[in-house]
Amino acid sequence: MKMINSNTVGIGFFALMLVLFPAIGFAAAGGLAAATNALEGFRAWAYGFLAVVVLVYMLYKVMLAFLEKGTWGDVAQSLGFVAIAGGIILAGEFMWAIWGS
Repeated sequence: MKMINSNTVGIGFFALMLVLFPAIGFAAAGGLAAATNALEGFRAWAYGFLAVVVLVYMLYKVMLAFLEKGTWGDVAQSLGFVAIAGGIILAGEFMWAIWGS
């Protein structure tokens, strides 16, 4: 059984706090409208960043398949993982639009 590294837990907790608490700071600094605008800008930046990461990941997997270091099944599996991850993000947004504020 693999033990959880305490550094991994600490980094995860720090990342969670970084995601949760800037919204409160933005709201206190300029009101709810300023916080909403700032988070919309962050969301647009994050989607662009994730798109680049996914593109590089898929190109890496295809390159490995062409060099015969991996199989085309690995490429298909990676494409499935990327599609599932994107679907989870879109499902979260859809649910937030229905049941959110």
